Amino acid sequence: MSIELSAIEYRYRDATALAGIDLTIESGELLALLGPSGCGKTTLLRTIAGLEFPDRGRVRFEGRDVTALGARKRHVGFVFQHYALFNHLTVFENVAFGLRVRGWFRRPRRAELERKVGELLELVQLREFARRYPAQLSGGQRQRVALARALAVEPHILLLDEPFGALDARVRADLRRWLRDLHDRIHVTSVFVTHDQEEAFELADRIAVMNKGRIEQIGSSETLYTRPASPFVCRFLGEVNELAAAIHARWTGIDDERVVAFVRPHDLDFVPAERGEGARIESVRDLGATVRIEALDPRLARPLVALHDRARYEAAPLERGRLVVPSARRQVLFRGDEPLADTGARVGHVLRDLLLTQR
Repeated sequence: MSIELSAIEYRYRDATALAGIDLTIESGELLALLGPSGCGKTTLLRTIAGLEFPDRGRVRFEGRDVTALGARKRHVGFVFQHYALFNHLTVFENVAFGLRVRGWFRRPRRAELERKVGELLELVQLREFARRYPAQLSGGQRQRVALARALAVEPHILLLDEPFGALDARVRADLRRWLRDLHDRIHVTSVFVTHDQEEAFELADRIAVMNKGRIEQIGSSETLYTRPASPFVCRFLGEVNELAAAIHARWTGIDDERVVAFVRPHDLDFVPAERGEGARIESVRDLGATVRIEALDPRLARPLVALHDRARYEAAPLERGRLVVPSARRQVLFRGDEPLADTGARVGHVLRDLLLTQR
């Protein structure tokens, strides 16, 4: 089932939570709402669910206007961060709860209910835990019970609010892979909220990056990472070296002090300086698969950070205290919030010019 949001606005007293959201989610798509705390992503999810009603705008499911309908009539499944299981009920009864409270004519008979709950527990790999209580399960198992309960009512849309936020890193990674595999099997239109970039990149078909009640950019992980639409998206999606300076026109055709260059650490090289000036390596940290190198130029406010894979580092090791000249393999340029054209092969020269202009 497709979802269409048109010009959605929502205010909490004097604060704007959603400021003119336009978003279309295709049927069967898994979309992530990604952004910092307070950006409006949970409010947007609750608006889709029918738990909040917008001050302006329309919500449509498969072209049908559901703006005025509450959550019960929208037929959505909702999975919360902290499970919201009934501790006095077994796993089986937790999953069966939504089916048991249906109206008389929609409530399945006992044999049908047991079959359906059994199939769901099989789907989430918890059939052998049917008679246990939530307190007897791990955090990852409880979250799978919560997901099975949401799926029991056969929702047209599945909504997940930071579903892995309460779990440790290893369990989160395992559940992400499991949920992606599950979605590929059931193909229910799904929207999940997260502030974790890795989680969004691994799970989602598309990602909507939110900031201050607006969608800054929507696209695939590759598009967001390599072609960010704004400085905010570039800064939010992982570590980045940021250099603001006048860029020499002979390299880029741009002579404007408002231009900012962003370079990802894995796109930054440090070449040993031939002369007695440059950036000095302050630290070299072995991170296992990669080596993190920080170099400080006295003319810059912050150190430059490069991430080299092990083979790349071992081919040209750089020790602490060595003078180097930075060179970028790729960069993104912005004038204010406006992205500028890719400079291609001129990137390395651009970065060296940037450093020269800081003197």
